[in-house]
Amino acid sequence: MTLSKFPSLQFQIPKAHRHLAFSAVGDAHSPHVLLCLPGLLETRATFDSLLQDAEGVQGLRVVSLDLCGRGDSGPLADDKGYTMQVYLEDTEHFIRTQLMPEGQPVPCIEVLGTSMGGILAMYLAHDARNHISGLTLNDIGLDLPWMAIYGLYDGMKKAGRLPTPEEMAEKLNVSIGVALAVQSPTHFDLPYRKDWKGMQFGHLLSGFKGSVRLVHGSDSGVCTAKEVKDLQREFPKAKVLEVAGAAHPVPFNAAVNKFVLKSLGLPVASAAKAEPAVALTQMDMALDAGPVLLETSVATDAPVAVLQSIEPPVEALKPTPAQPPSLWAWLKRQLLGTKEK
Repeated sequence: MTLSKFPSLQFQIPKAHRHLAFSAVGDAHSPHVLLCLPGLLETRATFDSLLQDAEGVQGLRVVSLDLCGRGDSGPLADDKGYTMQVYLEDTEHFIRTQLMPEGQPVPCIEVLGTSMGGILAMYLAHDARNHISGLTLNDIGLDLPWMAIYGLYDGMKKAGRLPTPEEMAEKLNVSIGVALAVQSPTHFDLPYRKDWKGMQFGHLLSGFKGSVRLVHGSDSGVCTAKEVKDLQREFPKAKVLEVAGAAHPVPFNAAVNKFVLKSLGLPVASAAKAEPAVALTQMDMALDAGPVLLETSVATDAPVAVLQSIEPPVEALKPTPAQPPSLWAWLKRQLLGTKEK
């Protein structure tokens, strides 16, 4: 089971009988805040090593959040109704109440999002009321190809079959309702644009003036070389880190943590730990040089288990008879219809 090593703090959702759980390091009144949003079936434990490396950074507060029904956050009523709209509204309540308390100066808020968390980050940045000043995307670009969606779903299989909701809930520390909801085509209920290639989110950042950064795996089937180039074309000043040998999503190790923290432009008092010196030196050079696609051999800490999230390595992208009709039918509808939503 995926459990965070950091204490669980609670945030009560306004006008609801449930709470969100979060962990935080750094002074609560820091002028800079980095909010970390996990992937589809991840919890805030994903960011534990980042929080640990950030404890010595002056003037920075790092906060990791459990979305509803995950980790230590409360489930929805009857354990039903999990959708992207709910996650977005919950996160906005958290930002505007917990990170921007009334009567206090508004800090510089950056968002780090893994896969689905990165998509949510783009929606957050689209609304000026959230005061988002920077984005770091973990292995998600401005588009999400249809076949990548199928690959994410197919990657959940273990020994040729999908785990039961009970198995997923136990392994990933999520509710059974969440494990069921993410397999439904109704889970993504936010408005988006689309074409024959996939879902498009770049328009959400068309007026965004903040900084953009990308961490992606060299072996990712979701954030491909095309997605990286497209993002760099839209944001020429974006800092990009490629992690050799990593699939989807990129795990947080010392080198990735250092890239994330140093990209914020703050003095890093606590250097990243136990990472090969060559990799760190090359990363420092890349950061000093400005926008660049890092072609280094940055090793990941360890292989990521298939069930650690719904964003595992994407290996098989061809539909098979085992694909549940509802999701595959939805994908076919998206492929055949190219109107904007």
